[in-house]
Amino acid sequence: MISNYIKIARRQLWRNRLFTGLNMVGLSIGVSACWIIYQLVSFEFGFDTRIPNRDRIVRAVSRFVFDGKEQGNPGIPLPMPEAVRQQIGGVERVVPLRLTWVETIQVPQPGGKPQSFPTEDDQVIAVDSNYFRMVPYTWLAGKPDVSLNQPNQIVLTQSQATAFFPKTDLRQVVGKTITLWDTLAVQVTGVVQDLPFLSDFRGKEFLSLATIKRKYEPAEWSNTNSDSQMYAVLSPGADINQVEAQINALSSKHSEEFFKKWGGAKRWHKLQPLADLHFGTDYREHGHRADKSVLYGLMGLAAFILVLAVINYINLASAQIPQRAREIGIRKTLGSRRRTLILQFLGETAVITGLSFTLSYGLSHLFFRHYNDLLPAGAREFVDWPLLVLFLAGLLILITLLAGLYPGWLIARFQPVTVLRGQGFAIEGSPKRITLRKSLIVFQFFIAQLFIVGALIINQQLRYFIQADMGFAHDAIITAQIPWKTMMETKLDKRDALRDELKHIAGVSMVSLGTQPASRGYSSNIHEYKSRKGIVSFNLFRKYVDTEYIPLYQMPLVAGRNLQPSDTTREYVINETAAREMGFARPADAVGAFLKESGGDANRTVPVVGVVKDFHAQSFHEKIKPIALMANRESLSMLNVRLSGRSDSWPKTISAITRTWQKLYPDMPFEYKFYDETIGDFYRKEQQLSRIINLATGVAILISCLGLFGLATLTAHQRTKEIGIRKVLGASVAGVVALLSKDFVKLVLMAILLASPLAWYAMHRWLEGFAYRIDIEWWMFAAAGLLAVAIALITISFQSIKAAVVNPVKSLRAE
Repeated sequence: MISNYIKIARRQLWRNRLFTGLNMVGLSIGVSACWIIYQLVSFEFGFDTRIPNRDRIVRAVSRFVFDGKEQGNPGIPLPMPEAVRQQIGGVERVVPLRLTWVETIQVPQPGGKPQSFPTEDDQVIAVDSNYFRMVPYTWLAGKPDVSLNQPNQIVLTQSQATAFFPKTDLRQVVGKTITLWDTLAVQVTGVVQDLPFLSDFRGKEFLSLATIKRKYEPAEWSNTNSDSQMYAVLSPGADINQVEAQINALSSKHSEEFFKKWGGAKRWHKLQPLADLHFGTDYREHGHRADKSVLYGLMGLAAFILVLAVINYINLASAQIPQRAREIGIRKTLGSRRRTLILQFLGETAVITGLSFTLSYGLSHLFFRHYNDLLPAGAREFVDWPLLVLFLAGLLILITLLAGLYPGWLIARFQPVTVLRGQGFAIEGSPKRITLRKSLIVFQFFIAQLFIVGALIINQQLRYFIQADMGFAHDAIITAQIPWKTMMETKLDKRDALRDELKHIAGVSMVSLGTQPASRGYSSNIHEYKSRKGIVSFNLFRKYVDTEYIPLYQMPLVAGRNLQPSDTTREYVINETAAREMGFARPADAVGAFLKESGGDANRTVPVVGVVKDFHAQSFHEKIKPIALMANRESLSMLNVRLSGRSDSWPKTISAITRTWQKLYPDMPFEYKFYDETIGDFYRKEQQLSRIINLATGVAILISCLGLFGLATLTAHQRTKEIGIRKVLGASVAGVVALLSKDFVKLVLMAILLASPLAWYAMHRWLEGFAYRIDIEWWMFAAAGLLAVAIALITISFQSIKAAVVNPVKSLRAE
């Protein structure tokens, strides 16, 4: 009997090759979406899951209220770890960690010049032996209890030890010397195996904390340094809230007076569980962090696409039912039970689903090839095979049941007498089952309309980012970071020499040293202005620049003059917002006013000599803040070069700039970037979202069209006799096409009306995340609706025209 079922299924699928192919394509798209998003979600939730006592490990972080907005910092005051170790109960182990920014590591070579190895962010960290009691590294050489007890000791991971000392036994690496910061020689005292699992502990070289540890001043309790971090292993049964309260009381005790003196800023600390570390996007730090809300949104997106694919299958399967009416009628007459018929149809569904899994494998790889940049590094290669197999098996069963039960139930409800009498197919108890399939079409286009509107508005907002005036010129400018280790040379400041030589290169219009106008990082402090009405206190953002900066970025001066050459801060050029914060209605009135920095010299004030037009110093997510441009030789760390001439001449100019750079910085490559690209990076998240929504929109439209095609096929088959009669009575092809299309257009219009309010609400909420944004206008919904109707008409027209041009004699004879 089973072999007969297999034969029937094979013949049925082959006889209806078009529908079988459409079903496979629809389901394979849904499976691919689930597969791809599962790959990403399992990767993101897989970080640090194999660390012992994970539920008791926390990281202390800092929170601030800054300009009325709460912000996070992953750092803590430098003296905190030792104070917590001595004074706070409920903590089993304190694990201090210091990020040490090392550009290169020099490894001595036998009889030659040391070899330099560039490092990545967060690669070299300073820790003590408690770090290795918390993170389960396997020691390959050295002893964990003594390897980091003394200054100038370092432990390497196996990959770094092999890179530094190739063809050397790991045990012989212990005792060798490497150099940090060009002058600090440290001894290798241990080698550990690289972590064999996903982890946010990204260190590759572990410097002994004693190397950089010093006695801390009381004022350092008021400072929050993101490079100084603290992990803690709580005691079994300890209450995290109680420990957090103790830490806040300790910090407040030592820092309250300083904060009162410096303007009453508000700071507190939280204990971040290790399970939340990978999802701490609110803390600006290097390394990949995932947003849980985005992951849940992607999971919802996969579910939507899968539901659309299942609905498409149900519609297409239902469209084939009239062709199988006689077969099912005969089988029921010969004694087939409903359960047997349902199982038979579920078996066919399982076969199609299995084939769609094969096709989805290719689609998934196609996605990874063309959209690999949307995934974090390592996500594509990460595979947990047992969980993946279990997920795919569960997905196969779920799709088979969801897609096959309803059509199988419809077949089982056939009335064989009416079918065999030639009276068409009738279903027991419900002559209007077509209503459900119409509602499914409405749901499909409801989802498609949401995606279309979302894609349109997101793309409009991105276009606004690109075209909006930022308050300064950013085209034809390249920027490069000055090597920090050369910035404080006493005999010759290479920055000045570099700037002077670059000015003489053909194709270079202007050169300036200074902080980029718009950047992710910022420096600020509370400033005070003493007016006739009293003292005005506000937070002022600082940009360190030279005298060429304002002309290079073409910032309009609306009052006063540019800065004069100076090595230290002697005057300010502020923006219009800063002038308003000081209480001036006209920018010109602010020229000549004096500002005093809180916490600085009480007798030192700095005059305002000019006011520039407001410009965006951050992304369009943030409002324009009060900003001051000032001179400070020690902080001029960014090279800004404006190019002239045609863009096709720029490679030659950049080559000349590179040669000049290498002459002054022979050990450092010239790593430049067009400033337009830097500004574009502000919106990388939005750009990725746009690509995902565009892709999801295309998928939703494709699946919806497949479902609509199935329903159009069913309708054309049902109305064959009616169409023949109408044509005999003189109906035109256009009239028949309009007759068959109008009901479907009504369904699409209903979907558009239902989806538009929800789409408006969702996009309005999304746009609220931007301080500067477009307005949602009626034409966006009209354009999206017209697009949906046009797509639906194109899909329907194939079957409608095909039915309309059939010879009516054949239609009536067939009936």
